[in-house]
Amino acid sequence: MNVTFTRAGVVTGFRSTLPLGLPVGAYGAVFGLLAQQAGVSALEATLLNLFVFAGAAQMAVLPYWEYPLPILVIATTTFLINLRLVLLTASLRPWLRRLPGRLVYPLLHNVSDESWSVAMMRYRLGERDAGVVLGCNLVIMVVWFPGTLLGFALGDRIPNPEQFGLDFAFTAVFGAMLFAGYRSKRDLGPWLASALAATLVWWLAPGTWYVVAGGIAGVATAILTADSSHHVNVPEPEVIE
Repeated sequence: MNVTFTRAGVVTGFRSTLPLGLPVGAYGAVFGLLAQQAGVSALEATLLNLFVFAGAAQMAVLPYWEYPLPILVIATTTFLINLRLVLLTASLRPWLRRLPGRLVYPLLHNVSDESWSVAMMRYRLGERDAGVVLGCNLVIMVVWFPGTLLGFALGDRIPNPEQFGLDFAFTAVFGAMLFAGYRSKRDLGPWLASALAATLVWWLAPGTWYVVAGGIAGVATAILTADSSHHVNVPEPEVIE
């Protein structure tokens, strides 16, 4: 099967990711609310969305948003939390490696946990149209940006998002992605290793190192327990405009 990049693939990815749109939009609204309450301006929130585009990292730096901004602390926190994206985007390499850079790099910038999860599930089912990755990304972008603007506009009208359960949107999204990606008992080993490593590091070390530890432990366990008989050889791609 040839690896392609088509409009039909974009539509497939978009439709496949739509069910995650509502909770991601709700989480975006929570970020907008908290950003406004933390003193982040509308322009700053928009620039964060454009250049960082990582909800967990954007949420984590809000407590430090006081002038003069502690740039080193904010940059370090963002870097540590987003290290997991190195692992996520590296897993897309077999799918995207021979596509033109003009397509690949914008795709990678906009990859999120949610879009990656759906795209990789499609890949495991035999999908080889890389347009799916773009379609998955587009859904998250389409709901995240308006969600943050809505939350920002509401501002002080909802001083406590937890009162309405909006803070649970983040947990709900990741829970859905986790269990939707389950294929066999073989998945339980990496899940357990990741959970144990993250919990241990969270308990022993300050900051967000637990995110990195969990990701590394999960990937390492998956590699060590991999069944070579399930290895997939990815063919040369054919780009269809």
